[in-house]
Amino acid sequence: MAADVELRTDAADSAESVRLLAAYEAELVSLGVVLNHGWTGGVTPDQLRAPSGAWLVGWRGDEAVACGGVRLLSPAVAEVKRMYVDPSARGGGLARRLVARLEAEAVALGASVARLDTGRDMAPAVALYRSSGYREVEDYNGNPDAGWWFEKDLRLPS
Repeated sequence: MAADVELRTDAADSAESVRLLAAYEAELVSLGVVLNHGWTGGVTPDQLRAPSGAWLVGWRGDEAVACGGVRLLSPAVAEVKRMYVDPSARGGGLARRLVARLEAEAVALGASVARLDTGRDMAPAVALYRSSGYREVEDYNGNPDAGWWFEKDLRLPS
């Protein structure tokens, strides 16, 4: 259950974060996504820590089961990055909680808009973002791995 998972601030390069991100990448590859590791628009762990970002890890007891980050693209615009929920923790609303918490982190950083991208074949992610108030926008970052780009006004009630 999502309620059993505690979202805590961590480092995007901590051992558990690296493990979760490797699982995320393996899942993408299993879906046929070809990742462009040479793309220069990627995010670094330093961008996902204060004062211009935040990184969260979801803990179910002593097991890390989710992660995600946010970074400022400009003083008013934040970008949600690398959101992942382990399959064992899906289906209980954890992804929705994680999105909401990342939005709160973005607001705390001073952002009034959140942006994100997701892969072409990520129908569950697209559905989550749409149902969380995100609207489709034009490609804002040139990410070759993305097929969808979204934006949300964080000043509007969810």
